[in-house]
Parts: sequence; C-alpha cells; structure tokens
Amino acid sequence: MRFTTTLRAARDGVFGIFIGSALVLTAALAAQDMMMMDADGDGLISYAEAVTANPDLSEAKFQALDTDANGGLDAAEMTLAREAGMMMSGG
Repeated sequence: MRFTTTLRAARDGVFGIFIGSALVLTAALAAQDMMMMDADGDGLISYAEAVTANPDLSEAKFQALDTDANGGLDAAEMTLAREAGMMMSGG
C-alpha cells in the first residue's frame, strides 16, 4: 500500500512540475510576443498591432480576448490568448 501511495505522489509531483513549467513557458512566450508586437511601446497590444501579426484575427475575437475592455491586450490577456490558441507569435 505504501509503495502505491509513493508512486502516486511521485507521479502527481512530476505532473505538477510539467504543468507549472508549461504555464511559465506560456507566460514567457506571451511576454516575448508583447515586446515584438507592441509597436508603440505603450504596454498594450492594440487591434491594429495584433492583426499585423495575426491577419486572420477578427475584431470580435480581439474584443473577446480584451477581458477588461480597455482596447488593448495586456500581458495576462496575451497569456490567456496564447493558451487558447487564439494568438500566434509576432515573430
């Protein structure tokens, strides 16, 4: 019984590390995208900046990604967009 419990704990630990690493990588890639796509350097990706890197991005999809409705995507919104597969790299 203890051996099985130890194996489960090891498996869960490895899985947790994998998920954590994937989230860190996604956030890092989103931050890189922000730097590449933010042409005016205001810290937000406007629709015009986003569509330059993602020509198939509709304004409706952009507005759905802009969860705070401020007209631009911040780092957190870019991370969510990347995780959802809705925003590709700017480079």
